Amino acid sequence: MALARRSLLASLATPGVAAATADPALEVQGAIAPPSPRRLGLDALDAIASLPLTTRTPWTQGLQHFSGVPLRLLLDTLGAQGTTLRAVALNDYVASMPIAEAVASDAFLATRRDGAPIPVRLRGPCWIVFPWSQRPELETPENRRRAVWQLQHIEIA
Repeated sequence: MALARRSLLASLATPGVAAATADPALEVQGAIAPPSPRRLGLDALDAIASLPLTTRTPWTQGLQHFSGVPLRLLLDTLGAQGTTLRAVALNDYVASMPIAEAVASDAFLATRRDGAPIPVRLRGPCWIVFPWSQRPELETPENRRRAVWQLQHIEIA
């Protein structure tokens, strides 16, 4: 692991360093390794991973080119120990899902579209998406409800 990434990942365990920003993209709390809550800016999320996902969504036209963090990797990095994930959007929309199902469905935390941060007015800064194009069986009403955009908070229980 590169030294810079190792340093940033270590800082995720230290409140007030790199992970906590004046304008965090995401707060995660609950059954995670201390400290809880963790406030993660886009730089901290990018340090965990900045992987591509190209897929269509039920709410957009054509293929979308996202980058971000597979949910499994985010949860592993934060030491999540729970069985349920509760996702809360800026407008207080809430979706709960079993972590095992979200991981098995390759849930993905999109933080960028077409290489740029996703603005709030376009469903950002974070959006839970699924690889619908690669796995059409994931196109279900349940996964549509779980695809929380304008995600601001995750609670692990």
